Amino acid sequence: MNETIDMVTISSKGQIVIPKKIMQMLGLKEQDKLLVFSKGENILLKRVKPEIFEKSIRDILMPLREKAEARGLTEEDVEKEIKAHRARKDKRC
Repeated sequence: MNETIDMVTISSKGQIVIPKKIMQMLGLKEQDKLLVFSKGENILLKRVKPEIFEKSIRDILMPLREKAEARGLTEEDVEKEIKAHRARKDKRC
C-alpha cells in the first residue's frame, strides 16, 4: 500500500482540498462520494462506490416509505412537514 502525508487547510466554509497526488494515487475524481468518520481527534475519509451508496440509501428508506404509504402520507405531506420543521427551527435560532 502506498502511503503519503500532506497538509491541508480548512476553508472558512469548512472545506478541504484533497491534494492532487493523493487523488491521483487513489483514482479519485470530481463528484466521487466519500464517507467521513471521526474518532477522537482523528478523521478518516472512505470512498463509497455510487451503486453501493444508492443501494444502501434505498435499503434504509424503503421501510420508511412503506410505513408512510400505509398511513396515506404523500410526498407533498412530507415536504410540507419538512418546511414546517425548518421554519420552527429557524425561529428558535
